[in-house]
Amino acid sequence: MDRRSHKKSRLGCQECKRRPIKSADARPLYHYSRICKYVGSPAAAIEITASASAATTAGPESASRLNEAPSPGPNSRSSLAAHISPRIQPSTVVGLHDDPYGGDVLSSPGSSAVVGNSVNVNHVEFLLHYKSSIAIPELDTHMDPITATLMNKLALESPWLLHEILAISSRNLAVVKPQKGKHYLAEAFQLQTQAINLFNPERLVINETNCSAALLFSSILGRHMLVDTLAGIESDGAVLLDDYYLYVQVYRGLRAIASGARQLLPESELWPLLPSSGIQRPRKAYRTELDDTRRWIEEESGELDEETLKVCLDAVELLQVGLDEVAAAKTHARVHQMAFIRSVRVDAKFIDLVIKRLPQALVILAHYTTLLHHSRGLWQVHDARYRFLHTICSVLGSGYEEQVLWVRDLIFGSET
Repeated sequence: MDRRSHKKSRLGCQECKRRPIKSADARPLYHYSRICKYVGSPAAAIEITASASAATTAGPESASRLNEAPSPGPNSRSSLAAHISPRIQPSTVVGLHDDPYGGDVLSSPGSSAVVGNSVNVNHVEFLLHYKSSIAIPELDTHMDPITATLMNKLALESPWLLHEILAISSRNLAVVKPQKGKHYLAEAFQLQTQAINLFNPERLVINETNCSAALLFSSILGRHMLVDTLAGIESDGAVLLDDYYLYVQVYRGLRAIASGARQLLPESELWPLLPSSGIQRPRKAYRTELDDTRRWIEEESGELDEETLKVCLDAVELLQVGLDEVAAAKTHARVHQMAFIRSVRVDAKFIDLVIKRLPQALVILAHYTTLLHHSRGLWQVHDARYRFLHTICSVLGSGYEEQVLWVRDLIFGSET
């Protein structure tokens, strides 16, 4: 029987064009293509999978905004698509997971062409600007010369790490040189996309030779994502919650890589440079800043089932432990760690409650701003605490002003 005639789309999938399949401009994922590739709009995806039961999470398309933006604006927000499982062990393969039809499980189109393999003057600028303390503020600035040689060596061995180093450097320049902010943001997004595209196909097996590069990649990419999430806060509360949910889900996968790598690090050349305060045993909260919040949740427990109540109280406990750590911290490094790691240590069920707009969960999330407040001197955080709290409060509405009074007084001070 004669094959039905069809029209090849100019903007369609390049792989499908080489096959007798009509390619739609809407750009769906075809089962018949292993990877759909479009002119000027590459697919960027990160997947970290350790079992067949891994969950798939997707977020909306976006582009990030300058960290200094004094108020929310109309711009889109930055996102990555992820297929994640937190159960990564050493020697676990990390990378893209193929579906039965030969297509990628999930992908998210970027807004511009992926940077090619050739370098240009922009890349040189980013490399010269980069310091370890830009990406990981727990490292003191006096460590920068010491870490530079090692970072360069690891980056040359692992192209995905090199691209993410250039990406975070460009993202920092968008803050340092706001007059060229759009240019640096575009470069940062392209380089980040390329880093992920390089990382995924390797199906990385974490071992003694790559554990240092894997840990640095997961740490830097996670911080980069947090910057984009905080800088992309919009007046629409749903946007913030969706972005925050995506950030936590992807960063948990990155932490899974880091967990596998850390077990091998004591024998690596990176180990002496890591801050010792980064590994701590869980502690029980002892201060009282969140006692009123805890009591309010218990009083409202009639509206919650037993499991939900426990999840909320555990989240309050974890946040109070973070505040205790900040109060007892002898170094800025430990203070900054609390701002970065608290979100991803909370129970996954709590994040689900946030997405469902449960008032108790939103009140707890509003108090997370206190940890951002203590790290306000970092370029990654800057004034995001104001917008983060304002947006959460707008979702909660006026009926919960009393429950966020303490944190509003702390963040806004005399402005409230």
